[in-house]
Amino acid sequence: MKQIVNILIFCSLVAVLSTVFAVDHLLWQGVTTGKYFWFAAALCICMMVALPVFLYQQGGLRITDIFAGLFAGYLCINYFLLNDWPSMHWWLFLLMLPLYVIVRMVGENPQLRQRLLDAILVIVLIEAVWGLLQLYGFKYSYHSLYRITGSLFNPGPYSGFVAVGVPLALAYALDKKLPCWERWLGIITLAAAGLVLPAAMSRAAWLAAIVGSIPVLWQYLVIAKNKRQQENHSNNPNDHHRAFQRLAAFRQRRSVRIAFIFAICIVGTGLLAGLYYLKKDSADGRWLMWNVSAEIMKEHPLFGAGYDCFAAVYGDAQASYFLEGKGTDAQVMVADSPDNAFNEYVQMAVELGVVGLVLFLLVAGSLFAVRGFSSFIPRRELSGNKNLIGHPSSVARHSLITFLVFAAFSYPFSVLPLTILFVVLLALSTSSSRKLSFSIPLWLRMAGSVLCVGITIYSACQILPRKIAYREWPSVQTLYHAEIYTKALKDYQILYPLLGHEKQFLFEYGQCLSKTGQYEESNRIFHEFLHYGSDPMIYNCMGNNFKAMEDYSGAEAAYIHASQIVPNRHYPLYLLMKLYQESGQMNKARTTAQTLLDKPVKVKSTAIREMQEEAKQLIIKE
Repeated sequence: MKQIVNILIFCSLVAVLSTVFAVDHLLWQGVTTGKYFWFAAALCICMMVALPVFLYQQGGLRITDIFAGLFAGYLCINYFLLNDWPSMHWWLFLLMLPLYVIVRMVGENPQLRQRLLDAILVIVLIEAVWGLLQLYGFKYSYHSLYRITGSLFNPGPYSGFVAVGVPLALAYALDKKLPCWERWLGIITLAAAGLVLPAAMSRAAWLAAIVGSIPVLWQYLVIAKNKRQQENHSNNPNDHHRAFQRLAAFRQRRSVRIAFIFAICIVGTGLLAGLYYLKKDSADGRWLMWNVSAEIMKEHPLFGAGYDCFAAVYGDAQASYFLEGKGTDAQVMVADSPDNAFNEYVQMAVELGVVGLVLFLLVAGSLFAVRGFSSFIPRRELSGNKNLIGHPSSVARHSLITFLVFAAFSYPFSVLPLTILFVVLLALSTSSSRKLSFSIPLWLRMAGSVLCVGITIYSACQILPRKIAYREWPSVQTLYHAEIYTKALKDYQILYPLLGHEKQFLFEYGQCLSKTGQYEESNRIFHEFLHYGSDPMIYNCMGNNFKAMEDYSGAEAAYIHASQIVPNRHYPLYLLMKLYQESGQMNKARTTAQTLLDKPVKVKSTAIREMQEEAKQLIIKE
C-alpha cells in the first residue's frame, strides 16, 4: 500500500512539473495561460494524494524551512497592506506554498527524491529536443520573432529552463557508479542542451549554466583526487613519508586553488565583456532599468512599493529620472516601459524592500552556509565511498545556483514553469541545510495540512473558473479589432469580473468605452490599468478622453506625462501638438512641432514620417 501511495505522489508531482508542456490554443495567449489551469488542477490532485502521508510524516524542520516560512509570511502581509489588487501572480504564488510542503515531504524519501531528479532531467531533455526541432523547422515557434521558444513564449525563459538542467545532466554524465540508463540520460541531455542553448542566444542562460557547472566539476575532481590519495596511502604504509606527502599535497592544493580562482576571474571578466557587446543595446536598457529601480528603492527602502507592482511604479519613476536630468541621450534611446526589472533581486528590492530581499537571500544562503564552498561535497563523499550524486540535495543545489544566477539577468519568477522548477529544487535542496533539534508534533502537522488544503482550494477556486473567460476573450477580440465596439462592449462587461486583472483586457475594454462615448467610465478603467502597468499609451488614451470632454488641461497633462515616461516616443508629442492646434494655442503648437522635429528617431517608420511632415506644415503655415 505504501509503495502504491509513493507511486501516486510521484506521478502527481511529475504532472505538476509537466506544466511547462501545457499549451491550450483555444485560450487567449494559451501558451502562457494554459499553464495556469494545468498547474492548479495538477496541484489539487497532488494535494489530495499527499495529504494522508503528510499527516503521519515524521521528518523534522530545517533552518531553510524557517526562512522560507518567514519570507512567505512577509510577502503575504506586504501584499495585503500595500497592493491587494486581484492578481494572477498572487494566486499562483499561493499555490507554491503547498507545492513546497509536498516536495519537502517527498524529499525525506531518498528513492522518491532521486526519481524526482530523474523526472526533472527528462523534462529538460524534452524541452531541449523541442527547441532543436523548432530550430530546424520540424515544429513551429510560439513567437513570431524567434525560431526557438520550446513550449514557452520567449527564448529567454526557455533558455533559462534548459540551463537549469545542465549541472544536473553533467553530474549524471560524470558519475560512473550510476546505472547505465541514468548516465546516458545525462549525456544525451547535456548534448541536446549544448546544441540548443547557443542557438537561443540567451547570454544569461549561458552564464548561469557555466557557473552552475563549476561546482559539479570541482566536486568530481575532488572526489577523484581523494580516491587517488587513498590508493597511494594504501600502497605506502610509511607514516613518515605519508606526512611529507600530506604537506606537499596541502601546498599543491593551495597553489592550485589560487591559480584556479585567478583563472576564473580572468575568464569571467572576458566572458562578461563579450556578453555585453554581443547585445549592447539590450544590456544598456537593463542598466537603465536598474538605475531607475534604485530611485524607487530610495523612496520605499524597507518594505518596498508592494508585491507585483513593479510595472505600475516604474513609469512615474522613469519620468522623474529623465526630468531630473539623470539620464543620458543614449539612455533616452533605449528607454521603454518594462513589466519586469530583468533582475529578480532588484525587483524584489523594489516590490518587497530590503526586508523582503534579505529574507529571500537568507532562504537561498541557508543552503550553503554550513561549510561554505565545501558544502557542495558531503563528508561521506570525500571518503570516496559515495558516488557523485550520492546526495541528491547536493546536485539539486548545483541546479539551484544556475537558477539564482539566471535570475540576476532575467525574470524567471514571472514565468510559471520556472517558478515551479525553483520551488521543487529548493525543497529538494533543503535536506542539506542545518536540521533543528525538534520534530514537528502531530497537532502542528494537522494545522499545516489544513492550511495547505485551504490555500490550495482558495487559489484553485480563483484560477480555474476563469478558464471559460480566457476561452471567450479571443472571440470578443475579433469584434474589437473589427471595430464593432457596441457589440464587443457588452461582452467585455460580462467578462470584466473574471478578467479585470489582465492589462490587455482593461485596455481593450477602456477603448470600447471610449469609442462608444463613455469617456469618464473609460478613464476609470484606464486608472485600473495603472495598478498593473504604466504604458504611456494609456495616458494617450486618457488624454483623448479628456480632449473629447473638452477638458484641455487634463488632456495636456496626460499627453505630457506620456511623453515623459518613454521620452524617445513621438506619438504623445504629436497628440499634444494637435491638442494645442485645435484649442487655438498656436504658440505652444509650434513649439511642440519643433520639438517633434528635433527628437531623434529610434526606429524609422511611415507613421513617424507622417507626423514629422505634419509638424513641418504647421511651422511653414505660421
